[in-house]
Order: sequence, then structure tokens, then C-alpha cells
Amino acid sequence: MTDKRPALGRGLSALIPDAAPPSAGERALEVDSDLLRPNRFQPRTHIDDAKIDGEVITISSRVSGVVTELPVIEGDDVKAGQLLARVDDRDSVLQREVLRSKLDGIEGQMAVVRAQSGQVDQETLGRYESETHRLAAAQAEVASLEVQLKQAAEDYKRNKDIEKYLTQQEVERASSAYQQAQQNLRKAQAEAAGARGTLAAAGGTRKNLQVIAQQLTVLARQADEIRAQIKRQEVDIADRVIASPADGKVVMTFVRKGEHVSAGQRIAMFHDPQQIWVEANVRETDVAALKPGMQADIRVDAYPGKVFRGEIFRIGQVATNKFALLPDPNPSGNFTKITQRLPVRIALTNKDAALRPGMMVEVDIDLARH
Repeated sequence: MTDKRPALGRGLSALIPDAAPPSAGERALEVDSDLLRPNRFQPRTHIDDAKIDGEVITISSRVSGVVTELPVIEGDDVKAGQLLARVDDRDSVLQREVLRSKLDGIEGQMAVVRAQSGQVDQETLGRYESETHRLAAAQAEVASLEVQLKQAAEDYKRNKDIEKYLTQQEVERASSAYQQAQQNLRKAQAEAAGARGTLAAAGGTRKNLQVIAQQLTVLARQADEIRAQIKRQEVDIADRVIASPADGKVVMTFVRKGEHVSAGQRIAMFHDPQQIWVEANVRETDVAALKPGMQADIRVDAYPGKVFRGEIFRIGQVATNKFALLPDPNPSGNFTKITQRLPVRIALTNKDAALRPGMMVEVDIDLARH
């Protein structure tokens, strides 16, 4: 077939040689693009952004005062309950003694009031019962005399009706009996009224027991208030003894003996060597290959050549950049993609007292073993 290309085209084609087929070595270097993905066949994950972490507790004073004892220094081993510091408690002890004296005084007043209550009860009860009986007797007397007066009135009326058949002496005797019955009734009624008034007075005196009972209630509440204040002072005194919360080590002290401390001020920092782990910040591109339970080799910068064992305990759910104090809102629109890191906690299998929080470590995780 005749070549229809322009002459210039044919000339350029003649100058460019045809591509030679790839050699066997070049074909061996060809790699499938799918195999170039990150971590496709990565046998190990190496993490250099890692350190020893642990429960470092800041021990503070709950009260204010002068430090009178500080028997520990940095690096001391302490036992649970061992004294770390003592704050002057003399004022608190004196206040507690004052409150105890007040409580004793109130309890003495309560004893006196109880004795008065018993005395008033006995006296008024006897008088009240006596006046009750006296009133009952007077009322019975009045009832009896009313019957006698009625009988005397009937006799007097009957004698008046038959007065012409009676002697003058019999008429006068009936009239005198009638008048005497009236006087006796009035006297008995007066005595009943007097007994009723005396009984009312005795009942009023008995009401003093209610007043005394209220006084006891008020004194009891005052005593309870002082007891609560005493307990508060005892708590204050106990707070002035600052003890170790557990077995561990003092890693730092912030005060000296004789210094004045305020409530909430730091006294020391405490660390339990058994409560340590490795906190590793893993690249987000490596997290997908990790799971809890994987074994890890840990090398501490302070002890080259020594390998510690551990296993992944927990994988963080939020990247570390979310906890930055100064977030980057990117208002300009310029964006540079940076690989973020997620925190991974690794529990140490063999804990060593030589491992201290803050030490830098490197972690290797063999993915092929899992």
C-alpha cells in the first residue's frame, strides 16, 4: 500500500526508531500497581513516638497551715498509709476542746432540766389526782344535797297546805329544814366550784412539763449541732496528716518543712511503679493492622539492647490532633495533608522498677505473628 503521509511526517518517522520490546530483566522489574499500596505486605510496624506512662498522683493539702513534718524526699519508697507530711493542727485541737466543753455544759443543762421535769411531774401529779378526787366528792355531795333539798321542799309545801291541822312548832320545823337544805346545797356547790378551780390550776401546773420537754428538745438540737462541729474538727485534724494512698514512690515534693500551705496546694507527687504502661502514638495508616492482644517488643532509650515485652491493651478512638490547645481552622484555604496519629496503650508484660513514666521508647509489632 502506498504511504499517504506527508513527506515531512515520513521524514520525522524515519528519524524516530521504533520502540524495542522490553528485555527479560525489564519485565522482571514491572510491578503491579496494586502491590504499591501502603502496608500491603508490611511485616512489622515500628513506632518511635512512644513513652512510658503511668498513674502519677498529685497529693494536695485539704487544709491550710504550716508544714510541721516532711519526712520524705524525692525518690523515697513509701508504703500505704505512711506519713508524707503533717500540717500544724494545734488550733484545730484547741477548737475541738472548746466544743467538747460546750457540749459537756449543754449535757449538764439537759440533766438538770430532766431532774426538774421529774420533780414537777411527781408534785403536780399528786396534787392533780388529789384535786380530782376532791371535785368528785364535792359533786357527789351536791347531788346528795339536791335530793335532800327536793325532799325538804316537798315537806315544806305539804305542811303549808295542811298548816291549820299542824302545830306551830311542826310548821317552823319544816321551814327550818327546807332553809337548812338550801344552805347546805349552796355550800356544797361552792366547795365543788373551789375544787374545780384548784383542779384547773393543778392541770395548768402539769403543762409546765410540756415547756420543760421543749427546753430539752432545744438543748438536744444544740448538742447535736456541737457534736457535728466536733466531727468537722476531727476531720480537719485528720486532714492535717497527709499519708501515702498506696505502696509506691515519691517522685517530687513541692514544699519544705516550715512553709505555709493553702488548701488545695500541691505537697508531693506519688507514683506506683506497678501501674505503668506504654503510650504510643501510631500513624493512622498503621492503625488498621493493629488489634488488642497483639504482642509488642519495647526498647527503652535509657537501656539500649534490652527488650521488654507487652501487648496492645486499647486503641484510641480519637486522633491526638483533636486535643491540641490551638486547633487549626485553616481559614486561608491552603491545606497540607499530614498523617495523624492515634494513641495506643500497650500493657507491659514484665514490669520493671527501672521503667519510669516519661521515658522514651520504641515499639515494634510483628504483624506476621498475628
